[in-house]
Amino acid sequence: MVIRRKEQPAKKKGLLKGRFRKNLAERRVKAEPFTALLPHIITVTALCSGLTGIRYALLQNWENAIFAILLAAFLDGVDGRLARMLGTSSHFGAELDSFADVINFGVAPALIMYFYSLHSLGNPGWAVVLFFCVCMILRLARFNVMAYDESKMPIWGKHFSVGAPAPAAALLSLSPLIFELTFPILFSGIGVALIMVAVGGLMVGRVPTLSLKKLPLSQQHAIPVVLVVVVLLGCLYSEPYLTLSATICLYTATFPWVYLEYRRFVKDHQHDTDEGSV
Repeated sequence: MVIRRKEQPAKKKGLLKGRFRKNLAERRVKAEPFTALLPHIITVTALCSGLTGIRYALLQNWENAIFAILLAAFLDGVDGRLARMLGTSSHFGAELDSFADVINFGVAPALIMYFYSLHSLGNPGWAVVLFFCVCMILRLARFNVMAYDESKMPIWGKHFSVGAPAPAAALLSLSPLIFELTFPILFSGIGVALIMVAVGGLMVGRVPTLSLKKLPLSQQHAIPVVLVVVVLLGCLYSEPYLTLSATICLYTATFPWVYLEYRRFVKDHQHDTDEGSV
């Protein structure tokens, strides 16, 4: 009687090795061209500019502190448009831009105004800084939610900005310092605190404000818009603080006009809804 041994199933050669290679291939970071990284580089540059504005405030170099925030605002407007032009928009870029905006337009302007004037109020002055920073974070968080879920956006949100945009809020918060550098006036610490609290409330409120991104511009407006930008840059170079003061006053003056347009839009939309339901 011959006893046959039970044959063991043959092991598949290279099975584990193949799976290991597959996992490495899945985890391997895909190489991206430089053009895909360019918007991120601009966002990080804007972040460095905002942080540098805090450094200038510590040195009481208020002029450079203001222009560091303005440079951050300019770069913030460039990175998103550049990403859309190159087709490299990503969730990572959107999150990076939001975190940079918190520093550039929330923390940096609040600290600049604290070192300039609010420190004279003691603890209440620091409370105003915290309030402004928290309002900026809440405003950006709401903006991100509405960007990814349009159902959270009000109907009129496609035509107006819901609350003051972050760069505009930063410029408004710096308005006492800019006005003092332009005109022979002096704001008290309480006056600065009231302005920053009002701007913080404007950010988190659902108040319609002017949005340059949502202006109904066509190709016919290209040349006039370019001319206006050139004139604005020339004025900013020759008379920077006077130009900034005029820009702040002009932006503030648009609030009543935007509110009237908002009421007209709501009325027209309600009328169209009533007609559609009949």
